Amino acid sequence: MFNGASTFDLVRILALALFVGTGCSSVSSHSQSNVDSQPKSDGVFEGLFRIQKHRKTGFIDRTGRIVIAPESDPSVPDYGDYPNFKEGLARIEVETQEKDVSGLGNKKKIGFIDTTGKVVIPPQFDSAYDFSEGLAVVSVNYQYGFIDKTGRIVSPIQWADARSFSEGLAGVAMSAGKQGYIDKAGKVVFGLQFEAAGNFSEGLAPVFINGKPAYIDKTGQVVLRPQVEDAQGFSEGLAMVTVGDKFGFIDKTGQIVIKPQFISASDFSDGMARVLVNDKWGYIDRTGAMIVKPQYEAADHFSEGLAPVQIARRWGYIDTTGQLVIKPQFNYASTFRGGLASVTTKDGYGYIDKTGKYVWPPSN
Repeated sequence: MFNGASTFDLVRILALALFVGTGCSSVSSHSQSNVDSQPKSDGVFEGLFRIQKHRKTGFIDRTGRIVIAPESDPSVPDYGDYPNFKEGLARIEVETQEKDVSGLGNKKKIGFIDTTGKVVIPPQFDSAYDFSEGLAVVSVNYQYGFIDKTGRIVSPIQWADARSFSEGLAGVAMSAGKQGYIDKAGKVVFGLQFEAAGNFSEGLAPVFINGKPAYIDKTGQVVLRPQVEDAQGFSEGLAMVTVGDKFGFIDKTGQIVIKPQFISASDFSDGMARVLVNDKWGYIDRTGAMIVKPQYEAADHFSEGLAPVQIARRWGYIDTTGQLVIKPQFNYASTFRGGLASVTTKDGYGYIDKTGKYVWPPSN
């Protein structure tokens, strides 16, 4: 599961690995520079935010009202450190009495709760990912399949790897390494023929064929063969690519519209993409114009009009003009979602609104 990150820059995964947990749409023929690996879309936000109190997990709404209370009974297992709700369900993790492979700890199983806190899919899977388009990737004994929201297995647990569904199709891989796509009935739609297969976004998916990146449409037809070394999925009409060790962008004709020139970059969001120049992060618009000059130690993408940036080892927020609107004061800061952003201080993590006011004070 590729869910962890240090700051916001994740090392690119090898081509034959699929970004299951993140729902990424990039592919790569080799280990690459750091890029953002967040999903293109998280779907409709459902207004619940994960909190911790006395090291127990609960959920609040955007006003800070507790909707699912953290369990105070120490004999009740915590539900683990998992993201917020997706499509009405959230993952939980429960420790079993069975020893893990190291022999030092116990195995954990993953299930799902609904927005009332009720366990609706009992913990039974070795790993599981958020629901996407009504289905979720799950694994047992290092093999992957798909379940629906009742927990029913709708595509057999048989794949060496699998991606979440995106635009009606999901990437899968056999142990031999070839990758392809299945539909929601579990049927392979155009054969396991690719060396790497990314998520569909805006009707296209990046793949690798004979060591070269290409884009296919939903019929499996190759529609673009850009002359680049690496390619990601489309976002806001542009896709990030690499030539040599530099990042740039192509349009849907396959033409390079923003010259590969950046040490690193991210997909477009809110009309802006973050780029790395001389070890500092800034932001460009869709024409390639530098809107916010490179000046930040680290940065994340824009969401809901604001972006987290790091200055002098503290995180704050800027708007799309580059104006600092929430002063750097946090140990860590995430992007806004549903009107709130999680931030971390020495006291733990909490949530702020777009004025910088705490809706839920930092706690553990």
